Amino acid sequence: MLNALPAGVDEHLLVGLETPDDAAVYALDADRALVASVDFFGPLVDDPDDFGAIAAANALSDLYAMGARPVLALSLLSVPAGSLPATAVAGILRGASDTCAEAGVVIAGGHSIDDPEPKFGLVALGLVHPDEIFRKSGALPGDSIVLGKALGTGVVATAIKRDLADDPAIRAAVRSMRQLNATAADLLEGHEVHALTDVSGFGLLGHLREMCEASNVSARVFAGAPRYLPDAEYLADAGCVPGGSRRNRDSVEPFTSWAESVPEAVRILLCDAQTSGGLLAAVASEDASELVSEWESAGYAAAVVGLFEFPGPDLIRVEA
Repeated sequence: MLNALPAGVDEHLLVGLETPDDAAVYALDADRALVASVDFFGPLVDDPDDFGAIAAANALSDLYAMGARPVLALSLLSVPAGSLPATAVAGILRGASDTCAEAGVVIAGGHSIDDPEPKFGLVALGLVHPDEIFRKSGALPGDSIVLGKALGTGVVATAIKRDLADDPAIRAAVRSMRQLNATAADLLEGHEVHALTDVSGFGLLGHLREMCEASNVSARVFAGAPRYLPDAEYLADAGCVPGGSRRNRDSVEPFTSWAESVPEAVRILLCDAQTSGGLLAAVASEDASELVSEWESAGYAAAVVGLFEFPGPDLIRVEA
């Protein structure tokens, strides 16, 4: 669909539609660039405060993935006027405000509309030095693939809608989705990071594909290496798979080879559409273990999940 849009032509536009990066970047002067992104979606969980907090963390994540410091946000709210209780709307806004306050971001305004289905999100704005922008391109053969959070939020959210998820699984998924990637981004300082993105709607393998194509490398993924949310494999086996994850699963087939021993539930989770997922980094191999340890100490479910290699017959190989 984006191919139908004309590419922006402006000498100050450093990152625009021509690449699959996580946010647009516009140079303000020699030392500052404005990083801008927008994201919104319908409720994944029942609690309004959790919904608002998750939506805010998800929107801010794109800025962290570009190396930016978020500073300002505008809210986007659609609710069925007259039928959704005012307390629920207040909860959504309160959850988002709390998360933005944690990130040092002020919500300065926004827009709301009448819509049969509630939706919420943010326009997120941040600042970065033009020489310190992270991109999806730049991964090198031999780099380790480091993932910052556990997989399975799409599967668990679907189980919640079907009333099939138990309380521990729900709490773990909500905790993961509410967790900001701010500290994970700060901890990249001092490590040799060649490329960076975050895992969201295209799933781990979909976003890994973007990094591979942008960097002219291939990837080897170890299926047992990522952390998975509690009950995620069981729920995937039980059929709690969102449509986006099924589409992701179909879309990776042309460029992915699978070891026969990789279970179907794990294949689904490697393609699971994530909300507010972890940072995904191409890190020099000698730095990867230390970065994972630092992320784990900061409370992230981090892991080295594979490595980038020279281009091969398959863009991604998944091994058991």
